[in-house]
Amino acid sequence: MITIKPYLPEYKNRLLDIFKSNMPLYFAEEEFPLFSAFLEKDVFVKHYAVVFKDNILIGCGGIALNEPGKYTTEPHVIMTWGMVHHDYHKQNFGKALLAFRISEAGKIYPGIKIALGTTQHTYRFFEKYGFKTVCFEKDHWAKGLDLYQMELI
Repeated sequence: MITIKPYLPEYKNRLLDIFKSNMPLYFAEEEFPLFSAFLEKDVFVKHYAVVFKDNILIGCGGIALNEPGKYTTEPHVIMTWGMVHHDYHKQNFGKALLAFRISEAGKIYPGIKIALGTTQHTYRFFEKYGFKTVCFEKDHWAKGLDLYQMELI
């Protein structure tokens, strides 16, 4: 059974373990302190959720409203720090988390474009759910981790 609920500070250490389970293929080592800092302060001003399978914390991800910037000329909802523990990949937990985040974005920010930044290792996953690459940047996240900036079409 899958349960998705709001983030609480007591989940931080488990989420850091989940992050590490996805290194170095999906996240670079230099991103670890950024994620840790996010969980310390930024998470409370974002909409961030955690995923449980049978009372085991296996994933997390959120949404936030971004102002226009480098990749868009209008405000947009972004997907923030989404991941599932490596041991639970390819079991539809990522799909459930993404569907939840898209649904929440529609409720909280109706009519606002949804975007995300991902890598060459996961952009095809997002394509299956209607995201299209609008920008590419080699070695953006770290050496060997390219940016695929995507928007939900």
